[in-house]
Amino acid sequence: MRANEAGARVLTPTGAERRAALRVVRTQALIAIAASGVAELGGGWPAARSALIGGGVAAAATLFFVFALFRHPDGTPAARVAWGFFLGQGLKVALTVGLLIVAFRSPGVAPIALLGGYVATYAAYWLVPRGPALRG
Repeated sequence: MRANEAGARVLTPTGAERRAALRVVRTQALIAIAASGVAELGGGWPAARSALIGGGVAAAATLFFVFALFRHPDGTPAARVAWGFFLGQGLKVALTVGLLIVAFRSPGVAPIALLGGYVATYAAYWLVPRGPALRG
C-alpha cells in the first residue's frame, strides 16, 4: 500500500487484485459454513462435518493459488508472472486431488455431503463481484 498526495492509503494495482482474490476466498469460507449448516439440517453432524471438509478443501486450494499467483511484487516480468500462474494452477489441482483423496478415505465422512460442500463453495466465483477493490 502506498499513500497519495493527501496522505490517504491507496492500493497498488497488484494489491487491489490480491484483495479481490482474497474476497473470493473469504466468500468461499462463508459458503462452506452455510453448506455445513444446510447439510446438518438434512443429515446431522456427520453430514455437516463432511460438507465443511469439502468446502475447506476448495477454499484451501483457492487460498494456495492466491498466494502462488501474487507472490511476485509489482514490476515483475510478465513471463515470470505467467509461469507462476500456470505452476500455481497445476499445484492447486494437485493439492485439491490430494486433499479430496484424504477426505474421502477418512472415517465417518458422508461422501455426498463432502462433494456438495466442495461444489457449493466454488459458487463464490460467481457470487463475488468481478474486478479489484481500488480503494484501501
